[in-house]
Amino acid sequence: MSEPIASLWRLPGTQDCPVADTLKSIGGKHTPRVLHCLTARDHHFLELQRTLKPISRKVLTQELRHLEEIGLVARTETDDTHRRVRYALTPKGRSLTEILGQVYLWAVEHHGSDAASAA
Repeated sequence: MSEPIASLWRLPGTQDCPVADTLKSIGGKHTPRVLHCLTARDHHFLELQRTLKPISRKVLTQELRHLEEIGLVARTETDDTHRRVRYALTPKGRSLTEILGQVYLWAVEHHGSDAASAA
């Protein structure tokens, strides 16, 4: 693939842009934090809620359901007496972690640089 990646994107102004669709899908307020948590290991719902404080139970449930709908997270109920629910990244979700890692590195490198250069 000798073309630059930017040339593979749809033309500006078109309604069909996979990059915009993907960013919209993973752009929820808590979505990056949820994905980051699940990158390390699988978690029970309450573990996620404690780790991601101050996220509410309702909002975390909505985030997890959305991630499940788009195929990034798998939900598994355990058969123990407590009926716990375990969340894990799917292979599709795991494939996104390297990309999000690159976004993280870019953000660390450029965090605040725009504000400093504008001043």
